[in-house]
Amino acid sequence: MNSKKLVVFNDKRDNTFVKTVIVKYSMPTNREFIKLFNSVGWERDNKRVSENRKHTVFAVSIYVDKIIIGMGRVVGDGSYFTIYDIVVDKAYQGLGIGSIIMREIVEWYKTIEDDDTFLYVNASKDREKFYQKFGFCVRPNEDVGAGMKWYGD
Repeated sequence: MNSKKLVVFNDKRDNTFVKTVIVKYSMPTNREFIKLFNSVGWERDNKRVSENRKHTVFAVSIYVDKIIIGMGRVVGDGSYFTIYDIVVDKAYQGLGIGSIIMREIVEWYKTIEDDDTFLYVNASKDREKFYQKFGFCVRPNEDVGAGMKWYGD
């Protein structure tokens, strides 16, 4: 399956808002990727997006009226997979688009028939609860230590 349609609505935000979204299982174009990042104040240039594309093993892109409104991607080597770039256009935040993206990624991961694989996400500060809804655990915990980032000298 390359794509599917879903109906989204949010009666808490706007009871008249009902949209059909298209879920595509592919990376958006470089132009769409950059436009989406710009919509939330993040930056990527064409060269970086091209590199991101090379290392992506799975991606979900969400469209309304042929316009990109959300995306997420997974980078991996067959054993370790990490979710990156869960981003939703500011105009569509609060409608469950991020949850659609995460559900699609988790469902994809469940199809990997190998007990020796791991799926990680690096949550932005104060966004941990969003990812916990999908089965992710805050580190450190009883199984693993804290995730770490190198900042150089």
